[in-house]
Amino acid sequence: MALAPRLHLAVALGAGLLFAGAEAPAAGGTAQVSVEIPDGKTRTVRLRNLPRGAVVAVRVQAEGALQIALISATQLKSKKPEALFRGALDRSITFQVVLPEPGDYYLVLDNRRGSEPIKARATIRAEKKPTAPAPAEPGEKKPGGKFDQTRAAPARRA
Repeated sequence: MALAPRLHLAVALGAGLLFAGAEAPAAGGTAQVSVEIPDGKTRTVRLRNLPRGAVVAVRVQAEGALQIALISATQLKSKKPEALFRGALDRSITFQVVLPEPGDYYLVLDNRRGSEPIKARATIRAEKKPTAPAPAEPGEKKPGGKFDQTRAAPARRA
């Protein structure tokens, strides 16, 4: 199978589907991708339509040394792009980030300094960050059957 210059991995968290052919839980998705990065080249994995605040955990295992970066599509277009994560691996690396803005993100696998092709496998897990429930209004019934009430302090006798 010939590899395209860019590998596209679609993770749709809102719909709860992983468009790589498998179903994912409603709160997130997990995908694995295997790729060979030729010497002197890079490969990218595109993560599509991720919400702000999503937690993205990545594990990359490779047969050699690679440079790794996770960068937003917005930053990729800028003159001086800043990656959310940048690191180097010899055999494996694991990292986790919280996304600052919604949109597409790219996992960049860089073998430009390499002298031979490197096979790599990436496991990517993206989850919506849990939101805290809104505080109950005074006098409103809380989950578990208790009321949240504010009581006045007893009056002092003089």
